[in-house]
Amino acid sequence: MTVSVKADTKKRRAAVPAHVHPCKSTLRHVLTSCLSIRDSPSKALLRTLVEFTKDEAEIRRLQELCSKEGSQEYTQCLRQEHITLLDFLSAFPSCLPPPETLLEHLPRLQPRPYSACSCQKVTPSSLDIVFNLVEVKANLGEGHYYSRRGVCTGWLDDIATFLHSEHQDEKKIQIPVFLRTNQHFRPPTDLSQPLIMIGPGTGVAPFIGFLEERRVLQDEREKTEGSDFKYGETWLYFGCRNKDRDFLFREQLMDFKSSGILTEMRVTFSRDVGSEESPDTPRYVQDQMRRDSGALARLLTEDEALVYVCGDAKNMATDVTAAFEEVLQKEKGMSKDEAHMFIMKKRIHKTYLEDVWL
Repeated sequence: MTVSVKADTKKRRAAVPAHVHPCKSTLRHVLTSCLSIRDSPSKALLRTLVEFTKDEAEIRRLQELCSKEGSQEYTQCLRQEHITLLDFLSAFPSCLPPPETLLEHLPRLQPRPYSACSCQKVTPSSLDIVFNLVEVKANLGEGHYYSRRGVCTGWLDDIATFLHSEHQDEKKIQIPVFLRTNQHFRPPTDLSQPLIMIGPGTGVAPFIGFLEERRVLQDEREKTEGSDFKYGETWLYFGCRNKDRDFLFREQLMDFKSSGILTEMRVTFSRDVGSEESPDTPRYVQDQMRRDSGALARLLTEDEALVYVCGDAKNMATDVTAAFEEVLQKEKGMSKDEAHMFIMKKRIHKTYLEDVWL
């Protein structure tokens, strides 16, 4: 298959999309590796699909969904229900668009960013990541649902399963990656600088690399300058659902704690609240932060600790910020506005850093 612009096209400045290689390829390769077929169809695509639909009822429905009046229904029926192009075409069987129409309208398959959970100083020839496999239920209507994994995490899960199988030597696995340096979300080289690290779930990943690097730097310093140096405190808040199933990096974290690389480690389990637990047992990292209000207020105001937050941007990051502001109000007598401005100034001066995602 060769991708090119039609000679008789009436579009101005028409060009082959940059993410679709114009040289010989296959439709399978383009749909698998170049285009995102898992996104909900855009309104522009729906308008185009009308001309390739034969059934009158389906045509009217398409016109409703892509109209200005149908914006709310479009959002509810397609976006919120995670309806993909394939789901859509299954629901509109008389809609038969040609491949070139899809190539023109489908968005680029975006790269997926992951935080490295390894230290280059320790393992310079390898890179570790951690991912969470989530299954999303897609509503196809009339009570029909099916589960769908993430595009990249589902693929990585299949690869991991294969690599642990008896056939692992029969096929060479290659995963295309690109390295992107984060100029700000990185550990300080000054070991006297206190750190507060907050990473629920897979958000703990970068902090494993942080602590590995700190161990290397501490070992190097002690070899050359002895053990009299005053190291800054390192606090980690880590939250997960179940202690037995979701406690990522348990052994490594315990080792960091026992060796003194990690000063304090606070782990909360949101789903492990049973009869043996006290009713006020912290279930989330922000609950534990409020319990440690005195120490956190000292670290923030007197010791000028660096704060790192990694994880969910929608809820967790906002809740963590609110918890810090409550700590400052309680322990330092700040007003709500003063506490908010204190955290805002730390953000401006790059001493409150976030690596978050939706």
